Amino acid sequence: MSSADTSAELGYPDRTFRTQLLPCEAHSTVTFQEAGPSRYAANAEPFSRARPVIPSPVTRNSLDVAAAHLRSGQLVSFPSETVYGLGANALSQAAAAKIYAAKKRPADNPLIVHVSDLEMLDTLLPEAYTMSEAYHQLIKAFWPGALTLLFPVAADKPAVPKVVTCGHPSVAVRMPSHPIARALIATAGLPMAGPSANASGRPSPTTAAHVMRDLGGQLDADSNSSSNDEPRGRLKYILDGGACQVGVESTVIDGITAEHEIRVLRPGGVTIEQIADVLDTAGLTGKVKLRVYGKDMERSAEQESNPTTPGMKYRHYSPTARVVMLLPAQLFARAVEASNSSNVGATASVLEEASTAAKVVHSLINGDTAAPTAPQTFANIVRDQIPNHLANSASNDSIRHVGLMMSSDSDLARLIRSSSTSISSPTDTIHPHLLAPLTLSGLPNVLVHPFDLGPSAQASIYAQRMFDGLRTLDEGPLHGGATQCELIFVEALDDAGVGLAVMNRLKKAASETVVLDC
Repeated sequence: MSSADTSAELGYPDRTFRTQLLPCEAHSTVTFQEAGPSRYAANAEPFSRARPVIPSPVTRNSLDVAAAHLRSGQLVSFPSETVYGLGANALSQAAAAKIYAAKKRPADNPLIVHVSDLEMLDTLLPEAYTMSEAYHQLIKAFWPGALTLLFPVAADKPAVPKVVTCGHPSVAVRMPSHPIARALIATAGLPMAGPSANASGRPSPTTAAHVMRDLGGQLDADSNSSSNDEPRGRLKYILDGGACQVGVESTVIDGITAEHEIRVLRPGGVTIEQIADVLDTAGLTGKVKLRVYGKDMERSAEQESNPTTPGMKYRHYSPTARVVMLLPAQLFARAVEASNSSNVGATASVLEEASTAAKVVHSLINGDTAAPTAPQTFANIVRDQIPNHLANSASNDSIRHVGLMMSSDSDLARLIRSSSTSISSPTDTIHPHLLAPLTLSGLPNVLVHPFDLGPSAQASIYAQRMFDGLRTLDEGPLHGGATQCELIFVEALDDAGVGLAVMNRLKKAASETVVLDC
């Protein structure tokens, strides 16, 4: 039993904290040096033994404080290239259990373990395990980075406790590329269990402020009318490393369940196309079959009820506001065509999940003589959806605040702007991507708050902004003094490249899909 297991320090809910931000200077550069014999190439990543070089005294002090807190058996939130994580000593049953309590996370949803180098990975693997050539190539190409791999767990003496794996014979491991996350692991000297640092079910956090909202006490204060000044935080420290660059969680791969197969269980920051290219370059295309869960691998009720990796089972990533996905007809048509072909393409999952995860409503906004009652404008779509998702408690003259997340230059954005009126540009700077509110013809009691997801051809920008947009529209503040939106419409994305990960998250957040003829 580790020393952390005997620690007398309690965690949430037995104890609450006055949560503190530990600053990491944005201008300082944390780098790593190889301190052991390189396995793949001399002095090339991924390092066998990574030694962090931290020139900033401020960043060094924050990392030392956070690492000591981890070693004491407590939780620390940390930035990664994907989303902010909630870290605990992965070798300690007691420490890892605090993650589930702080997030109020279902106890059958396993955790991903983060390592700083290959030698730390070795400590988690069974002695008799031999890594496949496909895994070697993927590690060489994508570590450190947004790729998680499933590894076997020794049946007689597992390296990590069952609370981390939820009793599965495998453990999910990745090596983050964010220098603060990796330096924290190296400084603490232990592998770190680290799911996203959000309250379970809510959108993943991509800034320290998001973590502070969910786990720093504000969320609990909102649900408790008591005005006392008692600390409400579910953890003590959040390392503030700025906004995350990828914006969606890591890609999870299972290369151990089926021989000669690489199974993508969760799409993420590393794309299917990138994985296929690495396997092809290594001459493994004919030897290893690449399969994607929910596409050329059928969805499994058994696997979703007993998931081997996060992101498979639960309908989550959802704000308090109801979310409606706006799916352009051209994406829907390509999905139908792909699903009817023998070669299922990337957009097939649009149809499959849009049809199963949320109710699909066909609305032809350009007009359809065969369906004269179909909504003809975005205003009509909003009018149609409001009674489906919002309570009727509001009076007729009260303002309904509706969020709209869309690309800056898409057909949908142009159509909406052509049938709406923008209120004068805001003079405040609430959020750089929150645009001036819109009014809609015929809906005087509705104010639309647009959030810019970037150019339609740049899915990486959409990915960076998606969770931030959901949280901004849901939590406020908004222009004009509004506190939050009650309903959020989100434009769908072609799921090629990182778009596959984006759509995977959006479908889990949405309660309905509206197919639009644009």
